[in-house]
Amino acid sequence: MISLASATAADSHSVLVDRRQAAVSPEPATAVATVVERVARPVVNFDQAREIAEQYGTPTLVISRSVLAETYRSMKAALPNVEMFYAAKANSDVAILRTLCLEGSSVDVCSYREMQSALLAGFKPSQMIHTHPCKTVQNLLDCYNEGLRWFTYDCIGELEKIAAHTPDVNLILRLAASSSSSLINLSAKFGCDPLDAPQLAAEALSRGMSVRCLSFHVGSQCLDPSDFSRMLKQARVAWDGCVAAGAQLEVLDIGGGFPAPYRASVMTIHEYCSALAAALEEHFGDLPIRIIAEPGRGMVAECMTLVTKVLGRSVRGGLPWYFIDDGVYGSFSGKLFDHADFELVTENAEFRPRSRCVVAGPTCDSHDVVSIDQELPELEVGELLLVPTMGAYSNASASGFNGLDIARIIEVE
Repeated sequence: MISLASATAADSHSVLVDRRQAAVSPEPATAVATVVERVARPVVNFDQAREIAEQYGTPTLVISRSVLAETYRSMKAALPNVEMFYAAKANSDVAILRTLCLEGSSVDVCSYREMQSALLAGFKPSQMIHTHPCKTVQNLLDCYNEGLRWFTYDCIGELEKIAAHTPDVNLILRLAASSSSSLINLSAKFGCDPLDAPQLAAEALSRGMSVRCLSFHVGSQCLDPSDFSRMLKQARVAWDGCVAAGAQLEVLDIGGGFPAPYRASVMTIHEYCSALAAALEEHFGDLPIRIIAEPGRGMVAECMTLVTKVLGRSVRGGLPWYFIDDGVYGSFSGKLFDHADFELVTENAEFRPRSRCVVAGPTCDSHDVVSIDQELPELEVGELLLVPTMGAYSNASASGFNGLDIARIIEVE
């Protein structure tokens, strides 16, 4: 049996449970040397899922601390000269933040609430950077007063705001970045033209402020690491221009974008990060600087699995329809906001005939459809489904639309 423990007051939204060693069927020993892709895998098996559902109900999101720690260690091993600042916006659950803090990570926050979660998890303000390029004054002051000292700007307006309220901070100048393989363009809203960076650095210096870091973000779910190489070439030109303008740069922030496996596999962490490390050496290897990264989705997506249940079934237009107790207003919100397409895992699927079907969420909104093209076995009301790779931008962007509760979160080893 899985041993269950009560939540502490400091972590009332997470419950600690122990995870069995074999959450999924083990790979043959020879497979370790031949793995060339990351694929989506649940962090619990169906026996564990039934026990969890019996005690906590569904929907329930299950965080595996060991899977998260393994991902962090793999990234650090593949990028030994890069400091990891986990992007808390991907998932600011205290259990995730605490695990990464214990592993030695730092953290990237965008708001005072994210900073509070990081503090609760054990991070110190000196382990944080603030990467929102357009902050409210209250956001700026709250984080500053708590001890945070690294803040981002990308335009004169934001620079003037920071100068008026917290002029003694370390400034991070964000560059716009282009990417051919990223699913979400994070420079559509923020980041200055790299050619304008020296002038923006000079504007800060003229106000007596200190520009210490250049940053960029190639975009979320960047599938091709060569996008980093192209941006690093532009960043080096901007870096040299800012130094010529008088900026005492000491940190390069390469942002996030590391991909996670959903229905489609992605490159292994080692293969992806090896290409990135080579690009860093090519463009910045001659400089004795700190290099930091802000992995979010690629760090935490795989550590969480959703346990959800079939509520009802029908046939519409000749297709089977199944209704489950979580949907796009809940844990599947990443389908709407983050272009994620989640794999639905059924028990003993290899031994059951499968056919195309529609899987819909629990709200009364017809837009609440989780999948229209996956082939699943005939499902019974009450049957459980597992949905892997739910650690990023799922519960983080979920809502209580229609008066429905969002999924409970529990921890497993």
